[in-house]
Formats: sequence, C-alpha cells, structure tokens
Amino acid sequence: MEGILLAAEQIVVRDDFDALSTRAVAERAKVPVATLYQYFADREAIIAALIERHVSAMDARLTQAVAALGTYSVRTLVEEVVTAYVAGYRAHPSYVVLWFHGRVSADIVARVRERTSQLAAQFHGFALAAGLLEPDTDVLVLEVAADAIDGVLDMAYRDDFDGDQRVLRAGIEMIVSYLERHATPAGIAGVPASDLAARWEAPGA
Repeated sequence: MEGILLAAEQIVVRDDFDALSTRAVAERAKVPVATLYQYFADREAIIAALIERHVSAMDARLTQAVAALGTYSVRTLVEEVVTAYVAGYRAHPSYVVLWFHGRVSADIVARVRERTSQLAAQFHGFALAAGLLEPDTDVLVLEVAADAIDGVLDMAYRDDFDGDQRVLRAGIEMIVSYLERHATPAGIAGVPASDLAARWEAPGA
C-alpha cells in the first residue's frame, strides 16, 4: 500500500492532479490494477488516504512547533501555525496540491471541515486556559481564524510551490489583528511558556 500512495504523490507533483487515476497509479507503482483495488476502491479513496496522511503529518508538525514556543501570545501562535504549514509544504510539495485541489467528494470535504473544527476547538480551549483570550470568547472566533489561515495558504500557494511571502505576511497580520480584538492584555503582550498552567496537546487529544 505504501508504494501505491508514494506513486500517487509522485503523479500529483510531477504531472498534474488531473493525471491521477487508478490506472496511472498502478502503472507508476508497477502493480496490477487488480492489486490496487484490493486497497483502494477508486481514485477518491486514494485521494482520501493521501489527505489523511497529510493531516496526520501536519498535526504532528504543528503540535511540535507550538509546544516548543518560548512565549505564547495571539501573534506567536498565528505565526507558528503558518510557519509550521509552510515547513510542511516545503518538505512535501504534494500536500499543497492535495490540500487545495483534492477536495473532490462530499466525504473529503466533510473530513477537512471536521479537522478544521477540531483544530479551532483545540486552540480555543488552550488559549482560554492560558489566559490569552477573554473568557467569553466564542469558539466561532477560532473557527473563523482557522478558515482564514486556510484561505491565506490557498492564495499563497495557488501558483507557487514556494508560497507567496507577501500574501503570507499580509494574512498573518490580518488574522492577528482579528484575534487581538478578543485577546486579553497578556494575550497581546505574551506569556512565557514557564508561566503557563495550560499545556498544548495534539488536536483531538
């Protein structure tokens, strides 16, 4: 199965997303189409599996990056989240294509939305416990911010695997400005990690 998914990633990056088909993947992986169908029912199943790998890898990268912050504030959290995604896309260019062009079915769209909601809820809980956001801040605020980050990344990587740095910087400033409306003074000034009672955990933990 690993060889099949690797072949699919290669097609996405080297050829084109539209070139991804079960037959093309089987040929690139050097396995019979019948063997591929033992693992994946169709093209959408391959895409879904690749996106799931992307989500898991990005969540691990995000958790490590946020947990390593020395100072926590609205700004450092937004900057670190965007930086983690940029690093992930640099290491795995296929993620760019898959994340922004791979939402080809209702099931995949639902999974992406669920993951975004989970991530927003995780940041909401952490930021409240850490005293970075006002206590009455609705989780919707973080859901909007999470979707905004997704949109900024989409725009930055639309035509360039390296990402448009101007778009990324502008997006960070926009999202930080929005979240700081709901931040406490500590959430704006920053809190040393050693002073926090709250601890960042992996999404869904």
